[in-house]
Amino acid sequence: MSTSKRLLIVDDEESLTFSLYQVFINVPMECEVLTASNGDEALSKINQGEFDLVITDIAMPGINGLDLLSMIKAKHPNTKVIVITAYGSDENKDQAYKRGAENYIEKPFDLFEIRDLVINLLS
Repeated sequence: MSTSKRLLIVDDEESLTFSLYQVFINVPMECEVLTASNGDEALSKINQGEFDLVITDIAMPGINGLDLLSMIKAKHPNTKVIVITAYGSDENKDQAYKRGAENYIEKPFDLFEIRDLVINLLS
């Protein structure tokens, strides 16, 4: 992987964001990992520079993850997005894929499975 890979993790659940961050900074991959605690903060970071991959929760204060996904794809169509949620539903899943998500994952999930998925998407 080249050093130009950038990953943004967006979730208002601080413990999950921290756990994902730890997984990605402690694997042998060259990738800049940033975090945001809500959609507004994520948009601010996205407006400052493009990301190769964004992992976003759906249910967050302010901009929700599905709307963030739409905004990301409108501005950076090549950015890959993984949607995660504790409130899984067929409607959310359908909306995520219609809006361009690469994957839709319901919580709780295995951190190492998502790590492997991210590594594959960034390869």
